[in-house]
Amino acid sequence: MKKTLLVLLLLLISFGLYGCEKEEVIDDTFVIDVPDEVFINIQNLPYIEHLNLNNPEVTITVKEMGDIVIQLFPLVAPNTVNNFIAYIQREDYTDNEFHRVVNEFMIQAGKLDDPSCTISGEMTSNSFTNDLEHDRGVLSMARIGGNYDSQSSQFFIMHQKANFLDGEYTAFGGVTSGFNILDYIASLEAVELIDGTERGTELPIIPIYIESITVDLKGYTYESPICLD
Repeated sequence: MKKTLLVLLLLLISFGLYGCEKEEVIDDTFVIDVPDEVFINIQNLPYIEHLNLNNPEVTITVKEMGDIVIQLFPLVAPNTVNNFIAYIQREDYTDNEFHRVVNEFMIQAGKLDDPSCTISGEMTSNSFTNDLEHDRGVLSMARIGGNYDSQSSQFFIMHQKANFLDGEYTAFGGVTSGFNILDYIASLEAVELIDGTERGTELPIIPIYIESITVDLKGYTYESPICLD
C-alpha cells in the first residue's frame, strides 16, 4: 500500500499537478492575480492515451505568472515535435509575446521576425494521419492561410475544444499543468489597454511575455527537423 501511494505521489509531482497562487503588480493600473492551480485528474484529460513519462516535457515560463507544462507527442507528429524542440533549444522563444488571445478559443505565441525553419504540416488534410483532436489544453501549430506547408515557429494552446481545427492544423502535444495560467491569459482578451492605448484585435489587455521555454527530452531521441527551406 505504501509503495502504491509513493508511485501516485511521484506521478503527481512529475505531471506538476500542484501549484500556488501568483500575484504580481505589472504597473500602477493592473495587478496580475492568477488563481491557484486546481487538482487535475490525469485520467480525465482528453489526450490521456498519448501521455507517457518518456515523452519530451516542455515548460513555458510566463513572466509574472508561472509555468505551463506540456507533453509533446512524437508518435503523433514527429517532425513538428522536432521542429518545436529546435526552436526551444535555440532560445528563440525567450521574451516572446502571446500576441493573439481569444477567450474560449486559444492563446498563441511564437511569432518571430525571421523563423529559421518551415515544415510540412502533419495533419489529415495534408495527407498525414493525425487523429489528435483540438481539445482544451492541446498544443498545435499555426500556419499561413490555406498553405498546409507553412508551419514555422508560431504555436497555440487550446483554451476550449474547437473541432473545426481537426485535420486542418497540426496538433502535437497537451498541457499537463498550468491550466490556471492558460485560463488567466485567455481571460485577458481585449482590443485596448486599461489606459485606453490601443493594442489591436486579439492582443491581451496587457503584454504577456514568455520568460523562457525549456524542454526535458526524457527518453526521447531528438532529430533535426526536416525543413522545406
